[in-house]
Amino acid sequence: MLLPVALVLATLAVLGSYYETSDDGTLAWLFSGVLALKPVSSVPLYFHGYGHALAAAYSAVPGVAWFGLLNSGLLLLATVLVFAVLDGLFRVHFRLESRAPILALVLFFCVAWVEHWLWFSHVRAGILLAGAGVVFAAQRPTKRWALLVGLACVLGAWLMRPALAVLGVGIALPAAFLLAGSWRRAWPVVVGSGLVLVSAFGMAALVETPADQRAQRQYQSLARILDFRQLEAQPQTPADSLGTAAVELWLLGDTAVVNESLIGRVYVFNARAFIGSVVPAKLAVRAGLLVRDYFPMLLALAVTVLATTRRPERRPEFWLVQIGFLGLLILFAGLLKLPPRLALPILDFWLLTNLVFLANTARNSLITLPLTAPEKSALPTPFRQAWPPLLRRLFGGLGVLALALYATKTIHRRHVLGAERQRHETALQQLNQRTRGTVLVLGGTTDLLKSLSPFRVYYPSSVATLLLTGWQTQDPSQPRLRQRLLGTADQTAALSRLARASPTAQWLLTAETARWLNRRFRYKTGTESTVDLRPLASLPADTSYRFYQPAVR
Repeated sequence: MLLPVALVLATLAVLGSYYETSDDGTLAWLFSGVLALKPVSSVPLYFHGYGHALAAAYSAVPGVAWFGLLNSGLLLLATVLVFAVLDGLFRVHFRLESRAPILALVLFFCVAWVEHWLWFSHVRAGILLAGAGVVFAAQRPTKRWALLVGLACVLGAWLMRPALAVLGVGIALPAAFLLAGSWRRAWPVVVGSGLVLVSAFGMAALVETPADQRAQRQYQSLARILDFRQLEAQPQTPADSLGTAAVELWLLGDTAVVNESLIGRVYVFNARAFIGSVVPAKLAVRAGLLVRDYFPMLLALAVTVLATTRRPERRPEFWLVQIGFLGLLILFAGLLKLPPRLALPILDFWLLTNLVFLANTARNSLITLPLTAPEKSALPTPFRQAWPPLLRRLFGGLGVLALALYATKTIHRRHVLGAERQRHETALQQLNQRTRGTVLVLGGTTDLLKSLSPFRVYYPSSVATLLLTGWQTQDPSQPRLRQRLLGTADQTAALSRLARASPTAQWLLTAETARWLNRRFRYKTGTESTVDLRPLASLPADTSYRFYQPAVR
């Protein structure tokens, strides 16, 4: 318990913690009320139930980073549970004594876990929480309290985001069966996890509204377009071109041009192009990134595979597991997407599963070795039975080299993320000075919220913020905000009114966003533009953004 907590605190103190994507910052702004009339308690697809607690917490104490604290608490729970599993594995199965289990746990944390805290994401927390709960309960099949903890973790992950719980449970199942020792001993946590997921999906379906169903369908379609690159646009009319241009820029809030009708009419799946060109390109890129980012993990996996195959036992299920994990990586990398927040959790449970395989075969081999009791007790680790001295020294040297390179890479990443955070925090400070007491229209990439600290709050000084870019533009809170501020829920009509308002709002946009908005204003009127956004000064800390002045004709 104390060791993982100490390692986490040391990581936060030495390396810090940075949002991996802008999604977490956007969610924090929704739950804290920055992007809405008041703190949002319900966001479709995300943080079911948690949202009400977060909204209440932000309303009561707005100066605390409740969203970051919630996710870090869940990630810490997952960390403690996984390390409890590993501690039992190292002490009982690998027969590590004295300080060796501690060193093994520290090594595992440095190679397989530190990135989860350095590159912070609710996606990591959800996947790891579900998987950790399953393996923790499976290792203790006779403990009812452990089963309750495991099932609570699965439910907690589902409430964060259902897909995260499904993936977490799936990648933990092979290790769960091995840790339990038999199918009969594993069935409570396996069946229980399945029942939790089925019940949760069933309850969600019962209370789902038609609006929720539309949002789910549109989210899935947009993911196929923007994330997975499965669908390609074939616009036929100026309206179609306007809509596809908006989708490419993530300007999804104008429902007059971005809607289900547009997606069904314009976007098509070209199987030949996708399988023949897109998938190979995605696989090539992701394979290179996996080697670059996770070479110590890949080396550890290779060592566990070689060590297991050197055993006299023939276990076909071992190779089925290897094929399964490799196929899962290929599936995500080629057909879907495989960002670091998905890749490392999969690699973590792949390595954990291989360690359990190796521990079981090593224990069986140790029992059958023709050694005396003193000779068996003199073996510091079962690895010596599988590795001749020369091979041990070779892999030991490679391991030391990989650790040194990975430490250097991690320190470099910390400096890059730290510089990015400083640049974005400076940009937000400059933005606050310019927009104090006004309405802020922010459009373009949402990278300003990337690499920020999960444990700080970032409140714009504007009286209201209209963020035009990102998935949150389709949240129900956004049309309500426009209705209250400007008397209309329609985005283009609201922006047109805002351009005529006094005092004027502050428009901070990227050039691509400004061009699209000017195009949208012209398309709306069908004549000369009634609103023309003209560039002014750039944001000093991030010159990709410029302030714009609306000229009304």
